[in-house]
Amino acid sequence: MKNTTNLKTINRSIFILVVLTAVITAILTLYDLYNTPAFGEAAQSRAEFRWGALQIIILIVIFVISVPLAISWKHLFPFNIPIAIILIGFCYELFFLTFTTGWVGFQGTFGFLIAFLIGMILIISYLISFLIQRFRTTN
Repeated sequence: MKNTTNLKTINRSIFILVVLTAVITAILTLYDLYNTPAFGEAAQSRAEFRWGALQIIILIVIFVISVPLAISWKHLFPFNIPIAIILIGFCYELFFLTFTTGWVGFQGTFGFLIAFLIGMILIISYLISFLIQRFRTTN
């Protein structure tokens, strides 16, 4: 692709935005959970450590995605950052499934879905741009 500096800037900006949003929302959520009295309906969502089969499956998926990504990081450009954004979504989901109980765990699922959509939109847009550029050079 011709505009590699533009793609690097776009990738880095979106990646930093996604990571900062994930960290800030996780911190604010845990802060609220620790400072909210757990009586009645408020006790449904709480900070609590849980580890089970679902967490192990998500951890395996993270490992399966991250190892090939790390090995072929430079070869996957510009698709490396969108894949890393999807990986951040899996980590966000794992964090909420591991350290929270109740409806607040849905925030992890929602965050994963947003990260997945952002990653897929970037992958599709880069793929379309790459195909258009290839089509122009062959004609």
